[in-house]
Amino acid sequence: MIERLTAAPGPSGYETRAALAAGEELAPFATKVKVDKMGSVVAFKKGLSRDGKKILLAAHLDEIGLLITGIEPGGFLRFTQVGGLDARVLLGQEVLLHPVGRYGPDTRIALPGIIGAKPPHFQTPEESSQVIPLEDLYIDLGLDEAAAKARVSIGDLATPRMPLTNLKNDRAAGKAMDNRACIAIMVQALEILSKCHHSWDVYAVATVQEEVSGLGALTSAFEIHPDIGIAIDVTHGDMPGVPDSDTFAIGKGPTITVGPNIHPAIADKLKKVAKREEIPFQIEPCAGLTGTDAVDIQISQEGIPTGLLGLPLRYMHTPVETLAAVDVERSARLLARFIQDLDDINLEWKDD
Repeated sequence: MIERLTAAPGPSGYETRAALAAGEELAPFATKVKVDKMGSVVAFKKGLSRDGKKILLAAHLDEIGLLITGIEPGGFLRFTQVGGLDARVLLGQEVLLHPVGRYGPDTRIALPGIIGAKPPHFQTPEESSQVIPLEDLYIDLGLDEAAAKARVSIGDLATPRMPLTNLKNDRAAGKAMDNRACIAIMVQALEILSKCHHSWDVYAVATVQEEVSGLGALTSAFEIHPDIGIAIDVTHGDMPGVPDSDTFAIGKGPTITVGPNIHPAIADKLKKVAKREEIPFQIEPCAGLTGTDAVDIQISQEGIPTGLLGLPLRYMHTPVETLAAVDVERSARLLARFIQDLDDINLEWKDD
């Protein structure tokens, strides 16, 4: 499932193809599925209770990408970034050019290309010791200027051409794991819930535009007006050169965030359920805004009690984002059991 979800292109603001993929995965376990006015995919699963209690699950759909800004002599394409790309890894990457300007955001047409730049033989000593700036990179489709202008429009998109790679120890690497892997968590949670009883209505939403604005979560939370919101997003996995205090071990379970962006009762309930179900977890302290959909959910309407479940991920915002499959399964199981256990939750704000 993660392979299917990550294969679909969907940079922020252009998530149509990714939305179709997410909807197909969510539909078998939902009462109904729709796409809202912003483009977020909303899967609704009816609960048994008649009191109308609602929980929102939000995992963002969009990925980082490239936006074409110019077509130069020779057919070379200039671009800028959509979201927070790591420019250090762009040179030499294979990409797919999506001609959305000519064929629409749902087009399946994709032109293969590569990202090139001036080779080291022609660089000054100063240039050779620095990361090549984004403005000095270009996409080469192998087309001359006339052919490029006939097939490419300013505003078209490009995404990395990076299929999912299975590594040892049940690890997997690829592009758009941030945050399609968390959509897979939502799907698996709904699948578990489809085989058992739960009182609360569940809205599982694949939100748009998290990487640039968070507007998908904000508008979805406003429309649904849930009693509780849970964001599911990646967090930094353990890797060399990064302090242990800023990362979390992959393969050791999801993170449960605590801090001012998080309602204490929700964090406590997640911890209690994880301990009862013997699901390994890690505590992620965040002293301010989390930089996730949890921020926008929390401030929607008159304020929504919010939690955040994190999936440890190495090499974030590169084409080789790496996770442990067991963390996906554990996160889904924790979410499902948490939803089943909501009947007695007390949402009075207590921080002692």
